[in-house]
Amino acid sequence: MKDSCCEIDDVAYYHGKTEPEKSWIPGTSQSRHSCCDIKVSEDTAICKECSGKGKPVSEITLKSLVKEPVLEAIESLNGFYYCETPTCGVVYLNNEQQVYLHKEDVKVRVGIKETESPIPVCYCFGWTQERIFEQIKQQGYSTAVQEISAKVKTGECECEIKNPSGRCCLGDVNKMVKKGLELYGKNKRRE
Repeated sequence: MKDSCCEIDDVAYYHGKTEPEKSWIPGTSQSRHSCCDIKVSEDTAICKECSGKGKPVSEITLKSLVKEPVLEAIESLNGFYYCETPTCGVVYLNNEQQVYLHKEDVKVRVGIKETESPIPVCYCFGWTQERIFEQIKQQGYSTAVQEISAKVKTGECECEIKNPSGRCCLGDVNKMVKKGLELYGKNKRRE
């Protein structure tokens, strides 16, 4: 398990092969990206609808992604959390204010909570589960991790205002590539 989104998963990053190839971007697995500098607190809150843990989300994320009429009705944007339970309809919660914002209150599809296409994985650069899986089906690997990492290194990401979690997506992209490789990759393990 990786501690940071910047710790690239070798399986996802090296196209499912066990040994790195020359096509990898030097230094990517060692460097930190600007989106990874978003402070992630150990602070959590329990969602009253699903009893799952929520992680803090910043005011800028809420201002960017919550629909205007809903946003205007909220007294304070401090103390909100992002509910990470895939089956829960709550996206943002604030137990103190008794405010629970659902998928329909948010301007974008919330990938972790979606079951139908398109399922967003990277909000900054348009990677969806379907795009990753299709690339793996056609090529046997995905370039998602490399492409996103290269753009993140040049400061092109805006995770805090585009991703509903307010955090970097590379960890989620790594997981999705691994899942795609298990399902469709040429190096798929046979049991």
